[in-house]
Amino acid sequence: MKLAIPTETKEGLDAVICPHFGRAPFYVIWDEESDTIEIIDNKSNHFGGTGMPAEFLAKHSDGVICGGIGSRAISLCAQLKYKVFTGAEGTVKETIENYKKGLIKEANLGDGCGH
Repeated sequence: MKLAIPTETKEGLDAVICPHFGRAPFYVIWDEESDTIEIIDNKSNHFGGTGMPAEFLAKHSDGVICGGIGSRAISLCAQLKYKVFTGAEGTVKETIENYKKGLIKEANLGDGCGH
């Protein structure tokens, strides 16, 4: 599975997690199977591109591991069959380690932030 991780910078595994899913300037795409990463710019409508962040990311990955995400975004992800995991914090490396340890949980509508 390929998972997108929203980040503030393009520092790869050392990049700091962006607290808001759709407003992240970059995403690290982590391929769980090969344990490799790719960095992409956020080209959703929030950054002058097209489509909602979930629609943009669904073209690049199977799901997202994020710190914060709104309820409407979780709902759109569910419609797209795009997985959402919450609990990302620190760096990409720390987030991947926590995911591998089972400390990152799959989100449901009740986990969305209200703003």
